[in-house]
Amino acid sequence: MPTTIGRRLPPQRLINLINPAVRATLRSPLHRAVDGALLILHVTGRRTGHRYDIPVGYVDLDGRFVVVTQHRWRANLRGGADIEVTHAGHRQPMHAELDDVPASVADTLRRMIEEIGWKGTQRQTGLTTDTGRVPTVPELEEAVREYDLATVLLTSAQPGEQVVLG
Repeated sequence: MPTTIGRRLPPQRLINLINPAVRATLRSPLHRAVDGALLILHVTGRRTGHRYDIPVGYVDLDGRFVVVTQHRWRANLRGGADIEVTHAGHRQPMHAELDDVPASVADTLRRMIEEIGWKGTQRQTGLTTDTGRVPTVPELEEAVREYDLATVLLTSAQPGEQVVLG
């Protein structure tokens, strides 16, 4: 029997309300409390030049940060973009690659499940299931399409340099 994948996220109004406090925490000496789950993407709009400081959840996969998002700001990363990231209390240059191809996003979700488990992946993505089993890759791909999910892969902006994981 196929698993129905749902998605539960806090209301956007609540996220907008608490984001200033999250940004302040991530920039302060208190950052250690959330370093394993959150970072700030510093993204510049391609058309507007507007600067966005976006707190996001991430997962460390193979020494690279992976962010799952459905938000429109991701279009600024299409084709790759050099950005800055605040993590572990430090701001550092990184390169961001957007992946919005459903099959490869689903494969990344599968890798997340293998790395941090289904419960950890649920916490990071808001995905839920109506059964006790882990969804299959085709089910994940269906959810990617339904919820318009994409991944952002963050790597060091310096060739050959490892991402500093704090």
